[in-house]
Amino acid sequence: MGIQTIEVKGILQKSKIPGANFVINPYVGCVHGCVYCYARFMKRFTAHTEPWGTFLDVKAGAARILEKQLASRRKPLREEVFFCSVTDPYQPPERQYRQTRKILEVLLKHEVPVSILTKSDLVLRDKDLLRQFHGATAGLSFSTVDDRTARILEPRASPPSRRIRALKELREAGIDTWAFLSPFLPGVSDLGRMVMALDGSVESFGVEAINTAGGNWTGVEKALAKIDPELPGKCRTVAGQPGFWKDLEHHARKLAGEHGMTMTGFYRH
Repeated sequence: MGIQTIEVKGILQKSKIPGANFVINPYVGCVHGCVYCYARFMKRFTAHTEPWGTFLDVKAGAARILEKQLASRRKPLREEVFFCSVTDPYQPPERQYRQTRKILEVLLKHEVPVSILTKSDLVLRDKDLLRQFHGATAGLSFSTVDDRTARILEPRASPPSRRIRALKELREAGIDTWAFLSPFLPGVSDLGRMVMALDGSVESFGVEAINTAGGNWTGVEKALAKIDPELPGKCRTVAGQPGFWKDLEHHARKLAGEHGMTMTGFYRH
């Protein structure tokens, strides 16, 4: 696993993500090693030759740079900042580098609302900060709630059972919580089981279909074959059927209503 420090000019960036005008990525790369990661396209903007998921660039002085960016604005930033679009803010090296925590401290000082999405229960470390924000939401993502399956798909991410416990603890602390059922893998992801497991730990959830446009299908196919040799073919066939996703969205909205949750969106590629 290769980790290095890089220099950057800015840390707060404009975003085209629906509902998120600003985004912060404290790192380049991610070592969770999720086989379906769509962010692997970021590799072409680096000098790395290693496979995606095996390297990490730490953005030097990120909190200091953010402080300068916020201080130089004509008006205080009151729009929500999203963590993260192409990395995970709480991947294992965050324990050492504390990039995300330092950035949160700056955002809290400037009263900037935040929204977090991660696959790690390390987010609990910053519960003390998140509960001080006037606007903070914490989300965890899931492609499955089965720990054994997750070890194949997301080898270095926190097991789903720990993520669910983290959501419950965050919610008990008064922090708005949400879940992102992403990517949904036909034949692997069980929507009913996922919603049932999350009941009581989140106020809302969204669903995203598997995105195979980022050069990730080969890795997904190999991982699915480890679960069941027939899964790769079944998954790809079903994923290409618009009717499947239409029915799944209808089912998701029905489940959300039955469990007193809000359905935040259904995203297809």
